[in-house]
Amino acid sequence: MRQQGLLVPALVAVGLMLASMPAWPEDVVVTRSQAFRGRVVSVDAAGIRIQLTQGGEVTVPRAGVVRLTVEPPPSVVRGIAAYEKGDLRNAQLNLNKVMMQYLGLDTEWAAKGMVYFGRASLLAGDYDNAGKAFKVFLQTYPEHPLSMAASVGLTEIELARKNYAPALTQFQELAQPYDKQLKPVKDQLPYAAEIYLGIGQCQEGLARPADALDGYLRVIGLYPVEPFYSEALYRGAGLLAASNQTAKAEGMLTELIENYPASSFATKAIEMRKALGARRADQEAAAKPPKP
Repeated sequence: MRQQGLLVPALVAVGLMLASMPAWPEDVVVTRSQAFRGRVVSVDAAGIRIQLTQGGEVTVPRAGVVRLTVEPPPSVVRGIAAYEKGDLRNAQLNLNKVMMQYLGLDTEWAAKGMVYFGRASLLAGDYDNAGKAFKVFLQTYPEHPLSMAASVGLTEIELARKNYAPALTQFQELAQPYDKQLKPVKDQLPYAAEIYLGIGQCQEGLARPADALDGYLRVIGLYPVEPFYSEALYRGAGLLAASNQTAKAEGMLTELIENYPASSFATKAIEMRKALGARRADQEAAAKPPKP
């Protein structure tokens, strides 16, 4: 009985604490004639579906909306934070839960969450969801600063599917703003690096090693941004090694290994450098005159 008596005040205290906590903010969808308050649960071509605070549910046609305030679901907040920390697995996991419910919602978190979901899906090899996210993003937010990320993402899907010729054409179109710039503004550097790396990969896929090397060397010389820089070093070294420019290849591999040990290409670079060292040793041994 004593324990039960202690439990009652504790429950009362918890109840008072919960009552004093702020309620989850209401979402608001405003048309020319009415304001709907509650919780937006999904968005699609038909409209914005909202569970009303007073009960019931309505779908508001998107064409009639003049203003809206929608709070991001917790999983979107977690997903965006994970992506910005480089945790792509958790970014995709969290954003995948809800982003397709908010296709084209005109809020900053929905725009950012959609392109982040597309990029995380792309890197996970989920090209269908990635392509859908990028296309919706570009249709809904064509002037958004992240539109280049979506455009490059769509082209990366073509590259990943080994559609080298169309991917090359798309990359070259995206490269046009950077072709005449030696140094883009800082926030554009990753886009330039990814585009020229992609150009190099397309040229390599089309069996044009000299053109491919030009793409990689442009990244190395002008856009030293990770993770594209270390990949350009590795791929460029491979092409140099294939053309018997062993010393240059080893130099690029050494830079990658020593300066970018966390790169996903570092282990491959170590293996390639060992193989090149062994090949060079064999060539030097073969070049020595035989002993009398």
